[in-house]
Amino acid sequence: MEEVKDPSLEMDGEDPVSVDDFIRQLEEKEKDLHITADTSIIEIAESFDDGNLPEFLREDVEKASAARQQTAPAASADSTAKLKSEITKLREEIARISTEKDEMAEALRRYAKDYEASRARTERERQDTFQKQISRLATLMLPALDNLHRALDAAEHLPGEKNESFQHFYDGIALVSEQINDILNKMGIKPILSLGEEFDPHLHEAVATEETDEFPPNTVCRELLRGYIAGESVIRHSLVKVARPISAVSQETQINEGDAGVTDSLSG
Repeated sequence: MEEVKDPSLEMDGEDPVSVDDFIRQLEEKEKDLHITADTSIIEIAESFDDGNLPEFLREDVEKASAARQQTAPAASADSTAKLKSEITKLREEIARISTEKDEMAEALRRYAKDYEASRARTERERQDTFQKQISRLATLMLPALDNLHRALDAAEHLPGEKNESFQHFYDGIALVSEQINDILNKMGIKPILSLGEEFDPHLHEAVATEETDEFPPNTVCRELLRGYIAGESVIRHSLVKVARPISAVSQETQINEGDAGVTDSLSG
């Protein structure tokens, strides 16, 4: 049987190709390229060399290419719109995350500030409690310390000569008093300076005034009871006498007494 030739399959300058041969070539191409039902005509055409593309495929390839060129701008526009939409969403997400970050940073700063304020308040309360306890302890100890000071002052002004045993006893009591004062000083409890200082109602309590020219007016001329402070707090005010100028009457009395003394000495 004579093989059927298709004139459309004749290539320029080449031998005509039969339909059976072309089908076989397609089957071989399909096997090599794994052509499926979803494979486009352009993809099939691209598997052929330009010179070997069959005539009946060229028209379909041209139509498919034209259709692709027409749909390409629309697809490109859709891709651009979709890309812009994605960019907008990403920008909104970035703005939201940035806002949340700023809010978290502000909340963290507030928490840190509140923590520092709370810690400072707790430290102040602790210091105040400790200072109150120290002040209470000192308040309970001061009467005993006052009696110790009075005993030392009385022993120091005893008349007559003191023997060696008494002197050792006195020195021991003085050492104990010094140690107690040193302990109070380490606890932050210090005596208030009074004698010769200007009268301060925040530190001193005046129980009397005394006319004297030994101290300037409005200064402490005598300390009756020693006062103490703890930091800025007064545990006990100093009981003092405050100097005041000698009045004219007192000066005249002193002059008269002085003249009388001179007269008595001369008459004697």
